[in-house]
Amino acid sequence: MGGLAHDEVAALYEAYGHLVRRRCGLTLRDAALADDALQEVFLKALRYGSEVKSAASPLAWLYRVADNCCYTLRKKITAPSPPPAAEPSWHPVHHLEARNGVLAALAGLPERDVRVAMLAFVDGLSQGEIADEVGSSRQTVNRKLQEIRERALVRLRGDDD
Repeated sequence: MGGLAHDEVAALYEAYGHLVRRRCGLTLRDAALADDALQEVFLKALRYGSEVKSAASPLAWLYRVADNCCYTLRKKITAPSPPPAAEPSWHPVHHLEARNGVLAALAGLPERDVRVAMLAFVDGLSQGEIADEVGSSRQTVNRKLQEIRERALVRLRGDDD
């Protein structure tokens, strides 16, 4: 797998950099970490991005790389915090605990399931749009989203023992 030329990466950054940065920011909830992830995404395009030319959507390719970079970065810097013992309220501290619980639940999922979750919960795509993006049926996407929700709730309640 070859990379892209500097001008090709510059054109991708010009067209999609702000969208990739937004996604990294939403995923990581930290501006400095989001900037690090954004930089890593475009470094990967420079090194390994020749497949972006044949991709149906360059943005989808960039999002997939961004998701992987964000989760790798998150794993490197933090261990998941223990889930709260009770149902979380939306007090800022509990919100952080809930978000960490969701991230911990996502961290244990296969890459394809994480992608489905990101497309649904971060990008706001419909089940039909997600099915088209990942190449499966809407019913499969619906089932995966239900499993992801249930797994996250179990983690948040601390019932996974």
